[in-house]
Amino acid sequence: MDRIDGMKAFVAVVETGSFSAAAKRLGLSNKLVSKYIATLEKQVGRTLLFRTTRAMSISPDGKVYLEGCRRVLHQLDALEASLDASEDLRGLLRVSAPVTFGEVMVTDAALSFMQKHPEIEVDVTLSDTHEDLAEKGFDLAIRIGTLKDSNLRVRKLGDTDLAVVATPFFLEQVGLPTHPSDLSTHECIRDINSETPNRWPFREQNKPLTVPVHGRFSCNSASACLAGARKGFGFAMVPNLFAQDDLATGRLVQVLPEFSINPILVQAVFLESGFERPKLIAFIDHIKEAIEAGKARCALANTP
Repeated sequence: MDRIDGMKAFVAVVETGSFSAAAKRLGLSNKLVSKYIATLEKQVGRTLLFRTTRAMSISPDGKVYLEGCRRVLHQLDALEASLDASEDLRGLLRVSAPVTFGEVMVTDAALSFMQKHPEIEVDVTLSDTHEDLAEKGFDLAIRIGTLKDSNLRVRKLGDTDLAVVATPFFLEQVGLPTHPSDLSTHECIRDINSETPNRWPFREQNKPLTVPVHGRFSCNSASACLAGARKGFGFAMVPNLFAQDDLATGRLVQVLPEFSINPILVQAVFLESGFERPKLIAFIDHIKEAIEAGKARCALANTP
């Protein structure tokens, strides 16, 4: 048995959580996957998986070996892809993205990318946690805001402006704010994932201005904050890419647009590799185009 086959079977079992699911992913029988794992354990001289009739779990040695397997398989995929980058894109692409951004942008982009490339599979995991790409086997992650990883390659996908929004009915009740400081006297819905959820940033005459805000509702999700704003519970500060449909339909209205807010960077991060990875680069370009199109729709929605 080729050791690479064993590595692929081992990674598939860990990622899917069972031998039967791994067999389905690889197009093999359960018996053959089990044989591959057993042979691999003999080759490395370590127990990689603990198995009973009812459960399966990875051993401490298996956790160490798993990261190395993923690196080897990523390098192998990249090497094979680099031999002829002009061929149709194919294979699995694993993507990690923040929850709201993933729901609003990445999911549609992944589906349209698969339509464009029928032999591509995309596995999207939505989480506001910064996942370890090597440990979890992701090809890339979408990150919004300041990056903390120093060992990853980075490509800027674009940026998104922050917008303060509310429903027309809510504005009828409280009045239209004319200055950011007016918000401190109103109900504001706070996204606790932001760096300063209780102090909203603005710029006035090109100088930073922060305004203390309060309100009865806060949440660690921009989509939940948008839901609160739609129901008239106050003002919400959200990336305008997330609110583009609401702004376009008039369900929400942007206020204080003249007080510019520093845009938030949207970036793709991925592991360093000695080879080009055409499907990865193509997907990054596709996401970038989707963000640019979304920004154009936002600008159109805000045009009087």
